[in-house]
Amino acid sequence: MKKIILTLLLLSTSGFIYAQNMDHENHKNMASSEEVEAVKKVLKAYKNALEALDVTGTQKLFTEDADVFENGKYEGSYQDYLDHHIGPELGHFKEFSFIDYKVDVQIEGRIAVAFETYNYKIVTGGEDSRTIERQAVATSVLKKTESGWKIMQNHGSSRAVRN
Repeated sequence: MKKIILTLLLLSTSGFIYAQNMDHENHKNMASSEEVEAVKKVLKAYKNALEALDVTGTQKLFTEDADVFENGKYEGSYQDYLDHHIGPELGHFKEFSFIDYKVDVQIEGRIAVAFETYNYKIVTGGEDSRTIERQAVATSVLKKTESGWKIMQNHGSSRAVRN
């Protein structure tokens, strides 16, 4: 009888431990999922600003010392990129749209790495209006700060669309 009671006790305890472990894993995955969504929200806010042709306030999406690389060139800090590259360019665009946008996020502690793939279309304004279509990728490294996730490095490149 003692063997049966001991066996039942061991089985019930191992089941309890397994259930506790599963609950912990689910909680861990849920928290991770929430963090992934928070990172995606930052990247989406930046993408939306570009599509709206208005990058006002996007500095809050980046760390103060964020670096930007584009098509094999170091563009400087995000503020430099904003002041001397993307900011002035957007003033010449009628449209900037992202097509087939996909993002994969991996988080390790307080650092996230995001890999984005997409096509984009730019339509310039004025008499010499033209349409530019490109296939692109970007890698962003984000850091979790007291005020949330922020981009600390962005590296994008593009080429002519290929099927």
